[in-house]
This record gives sequence, C-alpha cells and structure tokens, in this order.
Amino acid sequence: MRLRRPAAAVLGLLAILPTLAACGSDGSEVKVGDIVDARTDDQFVSDGKASSIALPIGRLEVSAGRPTTKLAANDTAQLEAVDAPDGSTFVPITWQYDAGTFGDYDDYLESDATPVVDLVADKVTYRIPAPEPSGTGADSFYVLVEGDGKDASLEVDFDGVSQSVDLATGDRDEGAAAGLYDLKPRRERTASCTADSEFDIEPPSRLSDYACSVTRTARLPYAGGQWAEDGETWLAVTVRTTLRRYDQINTDRRSGAVYLAGSVESTFRIGKTKPTAVLEDKSLTTCPDEVRGGCVVVYHLIFKAGEDTPSRLRMDQTYVLALSGVWGGSEGKDSVKLTNEASIKLR
Repeated sequence: MRLRRPAAAVLGLLAILPTLAACGSDGSEVKVGDIVDARTDDQFVSDGKASSIALPIGRLEVSAGRPTTKLAANDTAQLEAVDAPDGSTFVPITWQYDAGTFGDYDDYLESDATPVVDLVADKVTYRIPAPEPSGTGADSFYVLVEGDGKDASLEVDFDGVSQSVDLATGDRDEGAAAGLYDLKPRRERTASCTADSEFDIEPPSRLSDYACSVTRTARLPYAGGQWAEDGETWLAVTVRTTLRRYDQINTDRRSGAVYLAGSVESTFRIGKTKPTAVLEDKSLTTCPDEVRGGCVVVYHLIFKAGEDTPSRLRMDQTYVLALSGVWGGSEGKDSVKLTNEASIKLR
C-alpha cells in the first residue's frame, strides 16, 4: 500500500514523507496523518458533500465522503483492504481546481503564492499537500485522523488570508477573501481610447495606424500578488496600444520618410496616484514586431483606489522609431522619438 505521510501540522510546516509499506487488513502499518490514495480520481464526487473555496489561482472544488473505518480492496489505488487502527477514522476527500473561474480577471489575479491546506478533525490539524494548479482531473484520497472524523473541515490559507469549509455541511467561512465570490463578468469589456491620445506631430505628417483600447475597470480583493487592505479593493484596468508606422511628410508634401516603431516606454496615473503594479502581458505584447514591424503592447494596471478615485487615466508614452525608407529625395534620420499624452475616460 502506497502511503503519503504528512505528519500532524500542529507545530507548523512539516515534511511530507511518501512511504511504501505493506498494509494488512488490520491497518498495522497505517498511522494517523497518513494519506491513502483512492482507486479512482473522482471517487467521492457523486455521493459526497460538495463545496468550493475561491482562491486567486482558481476555485477549489471539494467533495467529501462519509468517514469510514474500513477501506475495501477496490477502494484503494493499490487494491488492498485497510482497516483504521482503533480510535481512528478515514476521511475521504476528492478535489480539483476550476482554473477558469475568474475569466477576464485572471490577468490581474495571477500569483506565485501557493495554498496551504489543513484538515482539522476533533481539534487536531493535519497538513495536506495542496493539489497542483496545472493538474487535470480530480484527485481522491483518504486521510486517517484521530476520532470519528464527523466534524472535519478544511482550512485553506492563501498568501496570508484563510478560509474554511465544513466538509459535512458545506458551510464556508470566506473571511477577507469574500470579494472573490462576488466577481461578475464585465459588460462592454473593451472601448476605444484612440481619440483620447495626442501625439507631438504636426500635419501633414501622420500616424495612420495608431490604436488604443481600454477595458472596463474592475474592483478586486486580490491583484498583483497582494490582498487589498481591510475595507479596500484594488482597481484594475487593461490598456492596449498599437503603433506601427509614422509617415514624416515634409511641408512641400512631395518628400518625406517612413519610420517603424521599435520600442515604447509608458507611464500611468489616476489623479496623483501611480499604479502599484504594471503587468506587461508578454503573451500579447510584440514590441518590436519582427514580422509586421511596429509595436503592440498590453498593460494590466493595478491601482490602490477608493470610492472617490478620479475617472480618468493619464497615459504618457515615448516611442522610438527606426527609419524604414525615404521618398521624394528626402533625407531621414536613423531614428526619431514621438511622445503621446492621453487622458482616457474610465468606466
């Protein structure tokens, strides 16, 4: 019988020691705190009590079966029967992440933190290794606890904020994470902010393909790897800008130069408040774009903001563009800089 042996976590974080042991039906090799893998991955979903815990990395879906003192051979992954030692009980648990829980908020909720999970039964705490966020499917297992296991609960701490769920009733204490359960999809998600931008160029020169878009703002309890302070929320918004070509046309309108954007530096503020985090989305940013030329950048912005936060976002950008070609006998520079000042209405 393969056992996972996290010792009772009463004294803090303790090591998990996977062990191979020959377990007879008398359970002589099974100790309180051991984890026995179940036969199938979703073993307790259909007949167990279902509940869930919302975390910034996704919603943890949990189902718990009835505590038992006997595991039949077809209950365990190793197809071996196991009896709990006197005075102890197996608590059956199935869990998995719903990683797509937060939809278009995921860009702001990403975090390097991992949950710390404890099973509490009869006032004794057992540390359980948290499921892998990248895993697929459900994971089912039994935890051997002292007592009858009827009052078992899960306590989940994420980045210093704890929640708990009663496995028998599904009742949940959300604590400071309550705002995660209230998130709803944003309506009219993206709007144009191209007309809100002003570049330092004079006609007849022109930017024929500059574009700016901004999402509807969101109020979040967790963003940029941090929980908001008590009674506050983070204000989050995403801005996307695109600039590929700048046509510098001389006043005679018969000559000029063409430049392609290669880099951009952007700063942001709302009123006098600067963002606590500017997350450049590497999966959507192509700057410079080696195929089409130009510069596309996507920023996820997180502000510490109150109810009276101003409704306009100030964006200042400096583009560096490289000479692509000249026409009409003009002489171009190797590179030029363009600045953009934008005042964007937030919704």
